Amino acid sequence: MCRGRSRHINDFGAGVSSPANRPLEGLRVVELGALVAAPFCGMLLGDLGAEVIKIEPPEGDMARAFAPFVEGESAFFMSVNRGKRSVAIDVKDPEALSWVRKIAASADVVIHNYRSGVAERLGLGYADLQSDNPGLIYCAVSGFGPSGPMAKRPGIDLIFQAESGMLAITGTPDGPPVKVGTNAADVYAATTAAACINAALVRRGITGLGCQVDVSLRDAFLSLQACWFGSYLATGIQPARVGAGSPFTAPTDVYPTADGYIVLAVVNDKHWRIFCETLGLTDLADDSRFVDNESRVTHVEFLRKIVSDSLAARTTADWLSAFKSAQIPAGEVMEYADVVADEQVQLNQMVIEFQHAGGFAVRTQGVPFWFDGVKADLVVPPPALGQHTIEILREMGCTEEAARRLAER
Repeated sequence: MCRGRSRHINDFGAGVSSPANRPLEGLRVVELGALVAAPFCGMLLGDLGAEVIKIEPPEGDMARAFAPFVEGESAFFMSVNRGKRSVAIDVKDPEALSWVRKIAASADVVIHNYRSGVAERLGLGYADLQSDNPGLIYCAVSGFGPSGPMAKRPGIDLIFQAESGMLAITGTPDGPPVKVGTNAADVYAATTAAACINAALVRRGITGLGCQVDVSLRDAFLSLQACWFGSYLATGIQPARVGAGSPFTAPTDVYPTADGYIVLAVVNDKHWRIFCETLGLTDLADDSRFVDNESRVTHVEFLRKIVSDSLAARTTADWLSAFKSAQIPAGEVMEYADVVADEQVQLNQMVIEFQHAGGFAVRTQGVPFWFDGVKADLVVPPPALGQHTIEILREMGCTEEAARRLAER
C-alpha cells in the first residue's frame, strides 16, 4: 500500500465500497501533464472514479491558451481535463518541489508526458518518487520512448502521425498526405497508457509492487495501424492512399447522395448481392469484374463510378432506410450539430454539462462506456488554474501561510 494517507484498499487497489460505475474510486492519480496525452489519460482514470490532482506550472498547462474560449477558459483545455483538481506551482522551486513530491508520495499513480529525461532532471523521475512510495505506478508518455537516438527529441501529434506512416496512407491517390482530422496519436497513446496503468494496478494487487510504465506516442500510433502495417510487413507493398475507401473491401467509401453524403461498407460476397438488389442493379452482382471481393477491390475505380451514379439519385434518408432494411452497414456523414442532435447520442449521454468554478456552464463529451448498465458519475468540472493549490497543500500538512506563499509565486 502506498504511504501518505489512510485508505481502505482492496486487493486490486480500488476502494472496497466503489460503486460499479466508479471502479477506481479510492485511488489517487497525480498528473504532471500538458496538452493532450497525459491529460487525456488522467481524465480517463478520473472518469473511472479515481481522484486526479493536476500539477501545472504557475502560468498553467499551455493548452489553456488554445482558442476557442468560453468566459476566458479554453474549450480545448476543458475537453481533456474534467474530473481533476488543479495545483499551480513551480516545480523548479526547491520548496515547491518538496511539496509536489509529498503529493506524489500519497498517490497510487503518477503520469506525465515530459520529454524523456526531463522528469529526472526536475527530481520527479521514477527513482526519485518510488523511494518514498514503493507501491507507485509511474507512467511516462513520451514521443519516442525512454531510450534511443530520438528519445529526447520534441514532438507533437502531427509528427507522430507523419513518422508512424499514418499520413502516407491517408488522403486521396492524387493528393498530398493528410493528417487524421483529430489529435488521434495523443488520444490513442493516452488510452494505451490508461490500459497499462490499470494492468499495473491489478499486478500490484497481486504482488504488492509498483512499477514504471513507458508509452511511446509514435509506437502507439503505429500499433493502431495494425491491419495496414501488417499488410506491408507481409507483402512489402506500401498501401496506397485511397481516400475514404478501403484497400481490403469494396465498395467501401463515401458517396454523394441527392442531398448529402453517405458511407457504406460491403464486406463480403453475400452482402454484395444484397447491395446490388437494393440499388436495383441485379445484373451487376454477376459482372465478372465484381464477382468476388478481390475482383471488386481490383476494379474499384469502375465500381465507384457505377455506385456513385446510382446513389446520387435519392436522398441520404432514403438510402439509409433501404440499407437498414437490407442489413447493409451504412451511415450518414454528420457535422457536429447533427451529432449533438442525434437521438442515440442524447440517449447515450454523450453530451454532458458542468458548472465551472467561474460560474458558467460547460458542455463536453460524455463517456463511451457503462458498468452494470450505468454510465460514469461525472461530477467534477474542469478546474480553473490553481483552483485547489492551497486546499491540496493544506491536506499535505502545509501551513496556511506557506501554502498561500507557494500559490502566489
